[in-house]
Amino acid sequence: MLDRYTLAPMKRLWGSEAAKFQYWLKVELAVLKARVELGDLSQEAYEQIARHAAFDLPRIAELEAEYDHDMIAFIVCVQEYLERAGVGQYKEELHKGITSYDVEDPAVVLMLREAAKLILEELGKLQEALSQRACEHQWTLMIGRTHGQYAEPTTFGHMLLVFAAAVRRSIGRIQEAYERDLGEAKISGAVGNYAGMDLRIEAIALGHLGLRRAVAETQILQRDRHAAFLSALAIATGTIEQMCRTFWEMMRSDVRELEEPRRANQRGSSAMAHKKNPILTERLMGMARLVRAYAHAAQENIATPEGRDISQSSVERHIFPDATSLVHYMASRATGLVGRLTVFSDRMRSRLEDETQGVWAGQQVRVALMKQGISYDAAYEYVQRASFEAVAREVSFVEMLSRMPFGDGRTARDIVGEEVLEGCFDAVSYIHGGISRIFENAERRQQWQ
Repeated sequence: MLDRYTLAPMKRLWGSEAAKFQYWLKVELAVLKARVELGDLSQEAYEQIARHAAFDLPRIAELEAEYDHDMIAFIVCVQEYLERAGVGQYKEELHKGITSYDVEDPAVVLMLREAAKLILEELGKLQEALSQRACEHQWTLMIGRTHGQYAEPTTFGHMLLVFAAAVRRSIGRIQEAYERDLGEAKISGAVGNYAGMDLRIEAIALGHLGLRRAVAETQILQRDRHAAFLSALAIATGTIEQMCRTFWEMMRSDVRELEEPRRANQRGSSAMAHKKNPILTERLMGMARLVRAYAHAAQENIATPEGRDISQSSVERHIFPDATSLVHYMASRATGLVGRLTVFSDRMRSRLEDETQGVWAGQQVRVALMKQGISYDAAYEYVQRASFEAVAREVSFVEMLSRMPFGDGRTARDIVGEEVLEGCFDAVSYIHGGISRIFENAERRQQWQ
């Protein structure tokens, strides 16, 4: 985690070892509470432990240097606090009959659930920002591009709605992971078979933590769950990257259909004062690579041999805080980018109507020719020759169609008629029905949810 790219809520969750130990203590107390309910521990013992259990980071660090085991260091530190509080007779009840990952795994699930809630909140804001700006630009005409080439007309609002729908799907994936993969844990002993344990403790203790009992585990909770969650996060950042990559192309100096929001005194280059570098857009694109790498590491952690080894532990100390913090940051900053994005709608329309020479109308022209009995191949070849020639000569496509002869000497204007030919270049009429339907469907989907 870098402070530069970590927002306050994630810093509170992951930024200090104290938060982790607090979650460990929460799990320990849940186990003790379950034992009280089962008659294995007195209410007095539980209340005294719950009242006086505490820890301090320097002491845990000292103990870990001695034991080289942070769970043992934590338990000993809490026991010392109980002794100083005068309730040392109960200290041996802490962590009794359970193993380290009976505590650590439920605790990390609880922390990931909290991280997921923070991320879902920010992704919801991003979806809303995209939806609002999509409605604002529903009829902002632009040329669509495929393969880096001019394609056919669309609207900027349509493009934004595509991203909004993708973010909505990511919200669904993360919610599913939250409810399924991050909804259960284990308190089942050293090899996961409850040896020497009251079989009822797990379900009761996890119930107090708002979690379900896993079906069959080893010493640790199986890591396919964690990999599924981080994979869902990686997909969400892929959508943010796609959005930013698209914006970046439209922010180029030679395109300039969009501009990133800028501070009054912001500088784009130390050498070239004229530059308006899209620094936030590029930052978000780069961060998506990191999250994908973390998701890959989580998938590598699935293959824990036998009961377990410790190879996944060191990895998770990095990837869980880093991945969740980055996604939270990306979603928040992407919302600001979308909300304050400068849109040059006049340039979009000018590029559609003028710089493309109108070749985007080629499909409509071809269909019009076919309606007059021209074969597909003949119509396609004619439209292709005319469009290539229009671009090469920097002449409007409609003009080229009015002077380039077909095989029998007639032009496209002669074959389809002037009114039909001119109608092929009415971009609004061409896309109106489809754009209206897309936005109507999106509004209905939003209402259903």
